[in-house]
Amino acid sequence: MKTDETGGVEGRIIEAARQVLVRKGYEATTMSDVAAEVGISRTAMHYYFRTKEMMFEAIFAQLVNSVLPNINLIMNENTTILEKLPAIVDQYVDALRHNLLFPLFVINEMNRDPEHLFHAITKNPAQIQPLVRLRRQILDEMESGLLRRMPLADVVSTFIGLFVFPILVRNTLTAVFMNGDSAAFDELLERRRGLTCEVMRRLLNPGDNRTA
Repeated sequence: MKTDETGGVEGRIIEAARQVLVRKGYEATTMSDVAAEVGISRTAMHYYFRTKEMMFEAIFAQLVNSVLPNINLIMNENTTILEKLPAIVDQYVDALRHNLLFPLFVINEMNRDPEHLFHAITKNPAQIQPLVRLRRQILDEMESGLLRRMPLADVVSTFIGLFVFPILVRNTLTAVFMNGDSAAFDELLERRRGLTCEVMRRLLNPGDNRTA
């Protein structure tokens, strides 16, 4: 089988697996479900992924590989976190825009089996080094007074929530506030780039550097 053909089918399987896993959850999803979604036999499916766990890990690897190398390049820049912020936001937003089902999938898995999700994310420690570097710089700049001192959990949950929550409720937002216009929701996501930067700058402004 040609390499480009193999990659194309594998990509279709991963996309189908994402959709089925969101609908049914990890436990209820079978390899046959995903094969049927793709339109191939289960035997053909095993050529690409022998187990459901391998598919699950491939979904995370695809997202990680689309984001973290670019985050690593940003972290190589000799600038502060607030100066890096727009580029980090762009990487985060672009990844989510191309994976709108991903937040719901992650939340479902966090509620179902957080240890399983954590294992998938941390299976390759070298892969998540850009996030380790980002965390270290944030904490260092809090300690030096460049950023407001506050719990890192507050920073991360605020950052993620600013973009993930609208995606989770996009059907409601589109129906109630945008007359069902999906293009208007796309515009909202674009505006979210600047809004996210503004909110995070205000949150991390060291002007009032009391511990939150």
